[in-house]
Amino acid sequence: MQRILDIDLDFFVTPVVHWPPDDERPSSEDYSVWPIAEAIEFLREKFGLAGRLPGFLTENHGELFPRWREAISVGLLKPPFHVTHLDAHADLGLGDSGYVYLMSSLLFDSPEDRQYPRAGATGLNDGNFLLFATACRWIHDLTYVYGDGGGSDELFFAMKDFKSRSDHIQLAAMGTREIDKMIRARPGSYNPVVSHFEPAVPYRTSHWDSFQADGPFDFVCLTSLDLSCGSRAGLAVSDWSW
Repeated sequence: MQRILDIDLDFFVTPVVHWPPDDERPSSEDYSVWPIAEAIEFLREKFGLAGRLPGFLTENHGELFPRWREAISVGLLKPPFHVTHLDAHADLGLGDSGYVYLMSSLLFDSPEDRQYPRAGATGLNDGNFLLFATACRWIHDLTYVYGDGGGSDELFFAMKDFKSRSDHIQLAAMGTREIDKMIRARPGSYNPVVSHFEPAVPYRTSHWDSFQADGPFDFVCLTSLDLSCGSRAGLAVSDWSW
């Protein structure tokens, strides 16, 4: 099984930026980043990066979805694959409404027909691309590695038994009325009518300090210019080589 390391440079921004301002980067007066040498040494020690690997460079995280789709179509990636997600955010849909479209519409299509979802605030975007990749059944298992101030930001709709702290992702196909009832109800007090459940995907979370990769990676994906990390704070793609 192929193993992908997915890095978003906003992991290295302190404190975590949860709601970046529109069309501008957070000020370096309020945010700092890891020193380049320290960050690269961290990647070498924790993730075993020691040489050149194939992969993808994107400006925004949602752009990885079509890149993976293209790589799958030409046989470069063979799903399902493992993903280790190094990020300040889980990217599983918390904070937007794309999950409503995914659960009430996209999951009713065959997995092969889910690969071209609509994009935007109510569809595929930077904050939920892993949710859509899971819906396409590309991901075998997912590990989310977060830093100080991160973690605990999973969308409960995406998790098995609708429990945010579950150790599996399991998407449920249901109508919008059922989704709305769950939103309005007290947590755990309403059992929705579900059309079907998708296969459960093992899910692990780890603070960076206690994480150690359990094997080498085949691909590295790097998101470099997300608004939550800024060039004014000192990050530059040209500095990132291991």
